[in-house]
Amino acid sequence: MLRGGIERYVRTFPEGGFWKGKNFLFDKRQEQVPENKPLEETEKEVESKCCVCKRLWGLYRGQFKCSQEDCQVPVIVCPDCRAELETSPKRIQCPLCEEGFKLRDLQAPALHTGKRKADAPEANAPRSKKRALPSKPPSQRLFVGNLPLVIDSSTVRNALGNGVSYIHWIPDRTTGLWYGSAFVQTSSLKEAERIVKEAAAKSFKIGKRKLRINFAPVAENEEWPPSSKELERPTVPVKPVTASDSQ
Repeated sequence: MLRGGIERYVRTFPEGGFWKGKNFLFDKRQEQVPENKPLEETEKEVESKCCVCKRLWGLYRGQFKCSQEDCQVPVIVCPDCRAELETSPKRIQCPLCEEGFKLRDLQAPALHTGKRKADAPEANAPRSKKRALPSKPPSQRLFVGNLPLVIDSSTVRNALGNGVSYIHWIPDRTTGLWYGSAFVQTSSLKEAERIVKEAAAKSFKIGKRKLRINFAPVAENEEWPPSSKELERPTVPVKPVTASDSQ
């Protein structure tokens, strides 16, 4: 599972990367494809089939479901078969039910219920407050943390207001993965102080996430701003570095 989900991956790699086909969505968009990938190429990668006639088809329309009472997962039906089902309804099954799989006959894994969690001693223990960011001397560069994993530079600029001149997504030094932090260069010290002051007074939010903002003075001998140009979105390494790789 890609950290941040498929949506973040196809936004980071608009040409598709290693993603094949389409991503079904449970909202008004209905499906998601890499924005810079030719539609003809995407269509060739579709492996899903109409559950009635078995021809390749990648669009879920009509809200058809598997007719097995204990299954009822959404199934794909092509336009021709959809018209036929509307005039003469018949039982349709998902591919797993057609092959005879009975997943509900299997023993469910032992999961901790909410009641058990509530009864646990640690559940009633007072929550510790989040550690406040240490106070640092004012600087034009800011540290911004707790950003959503699906993010772009335009969203950060809109949240912080005018005065942002450069954004650098901070990757993990070991794995190269991005965990929601960035350095933000402001156009002036006055702008940086405004952002920090507003963050302390009313907080900045992107979605439901409250951003953590503080001054981030440039260390001695540190190259800032970086020589590389600003990226619209955080990068996702094709092969993240693991602990064994770093040894």
